[in-house]
Amino acid sequence: MLNNYKQTITNFFNRRTSYDYEGKGHPENAKRFLDFVTVKPGQIILDLCTGTGLVAITVAKTVGQQGSVIGVDMSPGMLTQAKTKIEAEGIKNLELIEADVESVDFNNEQFDRIFCCSALVYVSDIPTLLNKCYRWLKPGGYLAFTSSNKGSHLSEVRVRVCKDLFDIDLPHIIRPLWTAEKCTKLLQDSGFQNTKIEKHLFRREKINDNYRSTQIENEFYPRGNPLSNLSPVQKQLLQVEYIKAVDHLIAETGVWQEANNLYVKAWKSA
Repeated sequence: MLNNYKQTITNFFNRRTSYDYEGKGHPENAKRFLDFVTVKPGQIILDLCTGTGLVAITVAKTVGQQGSVIGVDMSPGMLTQAKTKIEAEGIKNLELIEADVESVDFNNEQFDRIFCCSALVYVSDIPTLLNKCYRWLKPGGYLAFTSSNKGSHLSEVRVRVCKDLFDIDLPHIIRPLWTAEKCTKLLQDSGFQNTKIEKHLFRREKINDNYRSTQIENEFYPRGNPLSNLSPVQKQLLQVEYIKAVDHLIAETGVWQEANNLYVKAWKSA
């Protein structure tokens, strides 16, 4: 049984029935991720939060019939899109599992590689999942994932406004992984070594008027939402000050902002 947060996430992705075609961002990010990792024929791969299979399908072709891929996702809508593509291409070595990645379990030292492209930030307990990944990896294998970099998607503005107004240390969804230092520390705490991190431009985003209607308290908070305790008056004040902060940013730097991604790879000792 999914909790309220995870059910909300599942519903959010279920509604995205043309995920691969929501602009160029998702396919391009998956391609860059695939360029960042290395996969060899015969390997056993786990793809967490596999979505529509943008990573898993290409990986399944690369590992060939001597290898295999397992893709896990809790959104049946995403997996339906993945299954359509898998059947169309006749892929036989890719198994899809509909499940919460935080609730599944696998054998110790089962996988050569574990991937999670664009979705690790949605996980409620990232350290525990990283511990599991370390256990599931074969010696010498590695985990690879991507995350939005600090400052992307107006994240720093949201955090700063909440701190200035209410002394709330906002647990923004990308915050646990939004710097190379944070990623490295989490990975080292789980036993990973030799972390490699690259930062690349994901896209340049134009700040449109949507920010004027954005309700920060209603965004995704996998690790708890302190804004839910604000009064209606405080929430209105938060909205006003957030709009002012974004207006100021636009006046200083313009409407185009860079959204950067971190590409992270960390090894289990051989």
